[in-house]
Amino acid sequence: MLNKNVVEIKNLLKKFPVGGDYFTALSDVNLELEKAEFTGLVGPSGSGKTTLLNIIGGLDSPTEGNVDVLGMNLGSASHNERAALRRTQMGFIFQSYNLLPVYSV
Repeated sequence: MLNKNVVEIKNLLKKFPVGGDYFTALSDVNLELEKAEFTGLVGPSGSGKTTLLNIIGGLDSPTEGNVDVLGMNLGSASHNERAALRRTQMGFIFQSYNLLPVYSV
């Protein structure tokens, strides 16, 4: 049987260096998302939502754990491979979308 999951996360850990120590943003995250499944990601400010989305989108790498998106292991994928995945398979709307004020639509 074919795997219907488009996202599989196992034992995800993400730490950021802060001074001489580390801040743990995500710890022991496990998640499976099937094709065409609608999922909401909710939580208080600072709970790791944006960090998780950045990792799923290949914009950031996990400290530990396994993150597979559409069959690609993002932890071992190169920058160019992750960029190609975003360019061809994903839509990504940034929390801070950094629009240029001199342009209009």
